[in-house]
Amino acid sequence: MTIRSFGSISGLLSRSCLHWQPIVRIESGQIIGAEALLRSPDGTPASVLKEIASAGEWKAFTLWEMEQVCSDLSSLPPRGDPFFAFFNLSPRQCVASFLFTWLSCFPSWVVPVIEVLEESLEPLELSVLVEAKRRGFRIAVDDFGTGYSNIERLLDLSVDFVKIDRKLVQATGKNDRNLVDGVVRAIGRGRTGIRILGEGIETEEHLRFAKKIGCVSGQGWFYGKPAPARESSSLQGILSRG
Repeated sequence: MTIRSFGSISGLLSRSCLHWQPIVRIESGQIIGAEALLRSPDGTPASVLKEIASAGEWKAFTLWEMEQVCSDLSSLPPRGDPFFAFFNLSPRQCVASFLFTWLSCFPSWVVPVIEVLEESLEPLELSVLVEAKRRGFRIAVDDFGTGYSNIERLLDLSVDFVKIDRKLVQATGKNDRNLVDGVVRAIGRGRTGIRILGEGIETEEHLRFAKKIGCVSGQGWFYGKPAPARESSSLQGILSRG
């Protein structure tokens, strides 16, 4: 389905929602946050976002996304420990000055984390993300290891999280595993403050490998599937378990 099928971007978004997937501290099993993932009536999230970009509807989508994130989080009971709320934005979305006004809408115990793809770490985009970080957002680089793995740019931005791509966490080949192991070690040598998060953890074997390469946090079906915020398997359950 397309934006035209629904008559407008608002028509498409009215049929869309966010699902949340838990993020867990591997050593203790404590839930430290969750990622908001787009779910639409038809098509993959990537295809929907591509169409939104082609239609020039980034601003409308960003407003909708932030409204959904804040609404989902504000309906939940507070917790003592910080809760990292991950959501995906492109540097283009971060350019919009209205994005920063949403910081005041997050509950005090929520730490908002903007996820960007590794391929977005170009000089112009970096300056936008630096400003977002200065305003109070945390930054996570998603699908790390699928692009150039430019560690210097990670350090320039002072990212808070690096999410190792699921294909590398699930890799079975020795060469692939040695590659991701070397990348993670290089990040550690450059800046120990970056938290390494393994994506796509679905089995005990994936978990063991994530721990071996230095991932401190994990995400995947092993810990929980994405679900709407108000379902017990998602945010409500996350907070009661965390």
